[in-house]
Amino acid sequence: MKTWWTYHLIFVLVGLVSTLHASAADPLKVKVNRYLEVRRSIGQVIYSRGQTVKPVTSGMRLQSVGDTIITKQGSSAVLAMDIGTGFINISENTTVTVHKLDKGSRGERITELQVKSGQVRLQIRRLTHDTSRVEIRTPAGVAGVRGTDFGVSVQDDGKTGVGTKEGAVATSAQGQTVLVNAGFQNLTIPGEPPSPAVPLREDTRLNISQLLANGSQVKIVGTVDPVNLLMIAQQPLNIDPSGRFDITVPLPQNRKVEAVVITPLGKQQLYQLAVP
Repeated sequence: MKTWWTYHLIFVLVGLVSTLHASAADPLKVKVNRYLEVRRSIGQVIYSRGQTVKPVTSGMRLQSVGDTIITKQGSSAVLAMDIGTGFINISENTTVTVHKLDKGSRGERITELQVKSGQVRLQIRRLTHDTSRVEIRTPAGVAGVRGTDFGVSVQDDGKTGVGTKEGAVATSAQGQTVLVNAGFQNLTIPGEPPSPAVPLREDTRLNISQLLANGSQVKIVGTVDPVNLLMIAQQPLNIDPSGRFDITVPLPQNRKVEAVVITPLGKQQLYQLAVP
């Protein structure tokens, strides 16, 4: 004869089996406080989420999908990943949004960030779990790593340059993946697969072929490495795949136009273009 304790024991065991089955079917739904913490900010750095917009402060944490950091002209920020995984250095005129912060049932950590425009550099230690991943998503594709030192530059039209200093980065778009090993770089254009990796140049040269004043304006034509970002008169430029640009800007009274070149790894070079 089954006693009350027998039925109680059966009920508990059935409940335990059901719980284990649910966990196996949905392994990523593990309650965990994942975050990115602001370690340093310089200049005008803004936190945004929905209708909330406020200045960033040291120690602030990004914990939810949609949390966004925006750096303005001449500003920068450094984010620390939880449990000491590494750091994310955010350059000026950059927008970074949390796309996913998860932890799986085996301890794997999934970090996905969206970089709409600008430049970031990640310095990440080797990840301990085989299924852990850190990804940078841009309008052109995805750069995924497991532990490395690399940078990403994103032009306003989505063109994405990747430069790898240490480790390796897998750049993926349009169903194709190109590995960018240490000492290499590549470019991904929206709607196209990643370009082949070529030796890392870190070339901040600005080659001017035309600098022509016309009344109160000046026409500037030239080339840079196409993986770089270029700002002229504080305006971000879209560079064509060959690196060529063509822009007309107001002519300053001192007849000097400021230009800044930034590589995917964050190396910058400032130029003062003297207009004849």
